Amino acid sequence: MTTFRLYAATSLDGFIADAEGGVGWLEAYDGEDYGTEAFMVSVDALVMGRTTYDQVRALGDWPYPGKRVWVLTSRALDGDAPPGVKTMADPAALIETLRTRGGLVWVVGGGQTIRTFLDHDAVDEIEVFVMPILLGTGVPLLPPGASRKLALQETETYRTGAVRVLYEVA
Repeated sequence: MTTFRLYAATSLDGFIADAEGGVGWLEAYDGEDYGTEAFMVSVDALVMGRTTYDQVRALGDWPYPGKRVWVLTSRALDGDAPPGVKTMADPAALIETLRTRGGLVWVVGGGQTIRTFLDHDAVDEIEVFVMPILLGTGVPLLPPGASRKLALQETETYRTGAVRVLYEVA
């Protein structure tokens, strides 16, 4: 069985990145164990859009060694892709490929990729860390138009003021 999970941190006003696409605002919350290492151990494959892939590559060392990563794009990747990185342009075909492999698939982002997976009924769980900051503007977690009923599964609070919420997509 395959489980597709959105796993992201957002500002309280719903942004995953600032207006320039940066995530430096998250550094203020470093030092807390949010369970990211345990989550990464459980992940079998990752899916991200081309913009997210390019942003991750610009940050330095590839943070997903040994993981299968699919980049949803119709363009060839620039330079040498890290081992395990593949591209696919057709979201329906990618979803079918991932469903046949089983395991936990992290739908990394960005917002358009998440929205595409929601539109194809390929998001089973949404785990969001709401950080106690208002960015005012930036890159939203989801573009307008995503409409789904969610069922709350878990919540957890952290000493930093962050709150983790885990929803099942109904």
